[in-house]
Amino acid sequence: MKVLHLPAETGTGHNMRALAIAAKVRELFDEPEQHVHLGSKSAVFTSMFEDLGVHVHLAPAERDHANTSQLGRSFDWTTYVSGYLDRTFISGDKMLNAVALIGAVRPDVVVSDYNVAASLAAELSGVPHVLITERYDFTLGQLDNDTLIDAGFTVADTGEVDAIRSSLTTMFDWVTRRARAVLTDKPTVERLDRGTPVFRAIAAGNGHFVGPIVRDACAAEPAPREEVDERFGLAGSPYVVAGFGGTTMFTGNKERLLANYLTAFGKLRAAHPEARLVVIGRQEFTEDVDGVVFLNYVTDWHSLVKHAKAVLSPPGWISVTEMAVMNAPVAYVLSGRDEYHELEAMRRLALLGYTTVTEPDAAALLGILQDAFDAPETFVRRSAEASRAIAPNSNGAEVAAKLIGQVVAEARAHREPAGAA
Repeated sequence: MKVLHLPAETGTGHNMRALAIAAKVRELFDEPEQHVHLGSKSAVFTSMFEDLGVHVHLAPAERDHANTSQLGRSFDWTTYVSGYLDRTFISGDKMLNAVALIGAVRPDVVVSDYNVAASLAAELSGVPHVLITERYDFTLGQLDNDTLIDAGFTVADTGEVDAIRSSLTTMFDWVTRRARAVLTDKPTVERLDRGTPVFRAIAAGNGHFVGPIVRDACAAEPAPREEVDERFGLAGSPYVVAGFGGTTMFTGNKERLLANYLTAFGKLRAAHPEARLVVIGRQEFTEDVDGVVFLNYVTDWHSLVKHAKAVLSPPGWISVTEMAVMNAPVAYVLSGRDEYHELEAMRRLALLGYTTVTEPDAAALLGILQDAFDAPETFVRRSAEASRAIAPNSNGAEVAAKLIGQVVAEARAHREPAGAA
């Protein structure tokens, strides 16, 4: 079996899911040949895939979506479609590159992780494709114009934005109908998802909620606390993990969130002087703050998270699923309402029962930290109850790998001449 993984080039969550599935394909099938195309954090992920025996193909250039603003304040065709979508998800250049790679690799199946250009390329190439998606529609399809305006965007021509929304949903609906299987790691919330392409795919039997598509390490026992202390310089202190990385629409939101993290932590230490803060931010730091450990990116953060008193995290979905499997004591933080791409996730997380806060000031963050330190049983219980909806099992990657294998087997059977043995 020859598999070509084509994860979207925005953020690292798409790479992480592809990595988890590739590991299970290797485990479940005899001598599979796997390829992956990387366009995000390739310097980090290349060796991780190669360790699994996956052939790595690199994008000509890598764009950092975490440390550059993606949008302007005006929401229209030029800023959103031409200025953002065309260089991320629906680029003709990316589609033709994918067509060329498919022609070179000649896979039995293309696995597209929310990479619409890859899905279109697979269909153009006549190769079966499986769509992995944490979104039930393009993000804009689940947000109305009033939500954009409330978030601070200028929507001068609502008809134009309606046309963008309708066009994107039409395209995503076509992709989900053409995919041999649509696999999602996001549980359905009917009031949010009814009428979306993935909701319809699930109803039709072509879509599947498979559970968390994460690496086995998420469910494994953590390294001893002593090893974590030595690696990160925590000296046995109770600590909080705070994230603010991932794809960012406006870098000012990241900067403000970091400042509020540090202020809230400083106030927490008045009552808990032994506390430490671990900040993970997808950037190089020059700050030097007492009691704070700054990290750019941590691929194996599972032990760090499992020993934490609390985790403050943006709602990037791979982080959500990993922390659900790890049963982490987590609260979800959205740096700004204009981070429009995460509004739907925040709504879902709140409905599932997590502690969530949007555009928090230092006082709001301090309240969460005080709950984690002063009433830990309640904080942990609330997070654990919510996590069960997201992680009814810990082997969504295995379910996904089996369904991918089934797609290949069915395609081969369909190609065999009638009466063949």
